[in-house]
Amino acid sequence: MMLVWGLILLLVVALFIMPKRLTVRENLIMFPFVGYFAAVAHVLVGLMLDYVDFGPTKSVEFSDFALVAFAPSLIALLFLNFMKQEKHLLYVIIWTIFSFLIELLLSINGYMKHLEWKIWYSIPVYLLAFFLLQWFFQRIVRNRSQGS
Repeated sequence: MMLVWGLILLLVVALFIMPKRLTVRENLIMFPFVGYFAAVAHVLVGLMLDYVDFGPTKSVEFSDFALVAFAPSLIALLFLNFMKQEKHLLYVIIWTIFSFLIELLLSINGYMKHLEWKIWYSIPVYLLAFFLLQWFFQRIVRNRSQGS
């Protein structure tokens, strides 16, 4: 459980000390947007299909909620702040590897238990998620905020 809180703290610190490329408005749009989709994915894959379990018990604990609610949103904000358009594919690959390593660390630590879901299934999911995240941000959020 300390791993979860340490990860969240590390992501929050990284977000505060990194150079800011997103506006406050863009951060306020993207944080709950990503959190919502992460929560829906967790409900579908983790709770309804029971492909993965978080934490020491089968029930949803506060640390499980914090991991699902905050980690994906913080990772997404870091990704969008660091991303450069001319190196988009490289950034997607780097952040896919980073996300996979976090999942692997949670699995090795025993916090995340893969039941029906094999850990490598996550790689194409992360690739798709980062491509869609960047597309949504550039086409919907950024264009809208520049037009206002």
